[in-house]
Amino acid sequence: MKRLKIALVLNRFYPEVGGAETNLYFQACELSKHHDVTVFTPLRRSDTPAFEKIGDFKVYRLKDWKNIPASYPNNNRDTFMGGIFFKILFGGFDIVQVFPALNKNNMLALLAAKIRGIPYILTTFDLLDYAEIERKTGTVNPEVLKSFKPGGFRRKCLEWCSHIFAISNREINVLSKFNPNVSFSPVPIRPEEYEINAPDVRAKYGISKDAMLFLVLGRVSRLKGQDLAVKAFVDAANDMPGSVMAVVGRNDYEPELKADLEKLVSEKGLEDRVKFTGVVEREDVIGFLKQSDIHVIPVRFMNSGAVVVESWAGGIPVIQSDAVDPNLVEEDVNGYIFPKEDIQALSDKMRKAFADKAKLPAMAQKGREMVMQKFTYQHLVDIYEDVYSRLIK
Repeated sequence: MKRLKIALVLNRFYPEVGGAETNLYFQACELSKHHDVTVFTPLRRSDTPAFEKIGDFKVYRLKDWKNIPASYPNNNRDTFMGGIFFKILFGGFDIVQVFPALNKNNMLALLAAKIRGIPYILTTFDLLDYAEIERKTGTVNPEVLKSFKPGGFRRKCLEWCSHIFAISNREINVLSKFNPNVSFSPVPIRPEEYEINAPDVRAKYGISKDAMLFLVLGRVSRLKGQDLAVKAFVDAANDMPGSVMAVVGRNDYEPELKADLEKLVSEKGLEDRVKFTGVVEREDVIGFLKQSDIHVIPVRFMNSGAVVVESWAGGIPVIQSDAVDPNLVEEDVNGYIFPKEDIQALSDKMRKAFADKAKLPAMAQKGREMVMQKFTYQHLVDIYEDVYSRLIK
């Protein structure tokens, strides 16, 4: 298709570091290979310029009217870039695409795009603030989206969108009630990131190179379900001689949960077989994804399934709960599935994986084939361009 002038409106961007920020940075990089890309984001640091060119795309960091008098670093979640209205109105853009939710900045951009008569695309990462729901209630009910009732103006904005991308099927189903033009947007990976010579994490954390290694990756919390994984491993440990579980990630978020798990492990005499690493560097994360035998994903709720894709990219299959959305796992082909919160079922899947250890690399390869076909940044841009082409026509 022809080269377009595209505006990306984001609430956080490089040099901020996080999953969403990294994702959007590489999206901008990939899109700018084909189009003229301009990123608009709130100014969050005093040492970053209001305008700069990064690679082949431009970045404008606009004044946050909610940060007056200005204080840096500006970590406010709720921002308001009044200037975005005029940047879109007079910027001569062909497409406006906004992330990761319908916030005040993105609604202002929508009004400007509607006045200009140009296509407007909303890309949602999370329709609700699931982290805040978890913080307040301790968990997230998968049925929580049934309570999604946008106010009058927000509802009208959803209807006005030329297209909406979402990262989970449950959110697609909800958004389709307000706009028929909704489709799936994968959370991509960079295959080259998993081809590095990662540190030997087995040696670093005292895990034998011959041990069957079950990985549980992520912040220790009830939502992530590490308690389910540890309890299932304790139940199956005697049937899996020499096996080890590595619980990798921040473990001070819910300290009581971490303490309870350590107590259980100690009571069962499994301290040398259940490792709590705490926070690790990204290179060690890659090491665990490459050097483990299987990744246990026992979540009570998960949007996007990005960690499943990461596992396959690293070269290991998964045991996941059926709470992951979208579900990418095909039983006994690229992984295993168990009913969420069913510890006995998870324990049985661990035993099965232990017995099928020789089959696990082939299962991982099946998953990796899907990743290379459908979960790269190039594929994501191809999906975008199909929609761009239709909207421009």
